[in-house]
Amino acid sequence: MKTSPVKPPDTTQFTLLLIREELKSRRLFHFLGKAGFHDSYFQPHLDMLILDTLGINDQSDETFAIYESIIEKRSLKIEADNQSVTKQAMKAYHELLNEKKKLKK
Repeated sequence: MKTSPVKPPDTTQFTLLLIREELKSRRLFHFLGKAGFHDSYFQPHLDMLILDTLGINDQSDETFAIYESIIEKRSLKIEADNQSVTKQAMKAYHELLNEKKKLKK
């Protein structure tokens, strides 16, 4: 059996990749909303996947509100460069992990 020369990302890398894409998407749709385009069918929603990869799967309204708050705040802070997106994705990742700890208590 042949193996792929491409190594799949570990869980942390995968989660950070998802958060980066979610932040960029949110930023784009924020600007589209300002231009009058609202509630697009084509807007991806990675929330359940991101929360699941973090091991946060209680699916409560409180958890989604916390997630939304963190992602929205961080998406509005990104600039159109990789460093900015990565920085905000890391911050969102750590904030979500902190919230996970609080939920377990």
